[in-house]
Amino acid sequence: MLKCFKNEKLWCAIGGAAAIIVGKKVLTAKKTREIAVSGLAKGMKFKSDAKAKFQNMKDEASDICYDAKTEAGLNDEETAEA
Repeated sequence: MLKCFKNEKLWCAIGGAAAIIVGKKVLTAKKTREIAVSGLAKGMKFKSDAKAKFQNMKDEASDICYDAKTEAGLNDEETAEA
């Protein structure tokens, strides 16, 4: 009987079965779904905010570049060629 408790493979099998049972309970729990949906929503909001900030940075850089070209007189040549 004591040999049974020392069998490493038996304990691995028991641990694996327990992990499957507990994992299934955790994954199908309502709270787990709420946490996952909340995390996904926060990720989507972060992505949207990052895109908006990046677009603002591009617009500001474009305005600065246009102003610099205007001061240098380069925009007048482009409009004359067009």
